[in-house]
Amino acid sequence: MDERRQIKELEISKKITMRKILIILLLVTASTTFAQLVKKGETEIFRFKTSGGKTAVICTGDSDSYIVYRFGTNGKVELVYPAAMNIDSWQLFTYSYYFRGGGKENAGLDLNYLSFENNGYLYKLYQEYSAEAESESAGIIVTGANGIETDFKAVSNSVKGSLVDLRYMDKLKREQ
Repeated sequence: MDERRQIKELEISKKITMRKILIILLLVTASTTFAQLVKKGETEIFRFKTSGGKTAVICTGDSDSYIVYRFGTNGKVELVYPAAMNIDSWQLFTYSYYFRGGGKENAGLDLNYLSFENNGYLYKLYQEYSAEAESESAGIIVTGANGIETDFKAVSNSVKGSLVDLRYMDKLKREQ
């Protein structure tokens, strides 16, 4: 009788151990997949989701060693720009903004843009606030060589971070 009980306890112990291993593997896989959009050691500056379920994210490397744009899903990153992530990457992006304070009475605005060119396309991330309209908008406008624009608007409440964080980054090119 004791032998049967020991065997049964061993079988239960094995099942519990297998479940723990399976849970750990699932967690490791999930975190590795997520790491495609934001790599270990990077700082996430700005992120939003589109209505198509894709995510756009701007990250900087450790000690601002580079800046990178990624677009896709946690399972598949469709675009990484630039390919070489080094100090020179900062000069491949152009930042511009317009700020008018004074709230609603003065039609206050805070308009922020980060753009880059890749393979004949112009990508312009935007984050805009209008005090008068009491509205915020964000997204990315992609313009082809033919001049046709496609606006991938951010899903409401999916915006994390801010392009304003780039306002005083001297490493970025500035729109003239």
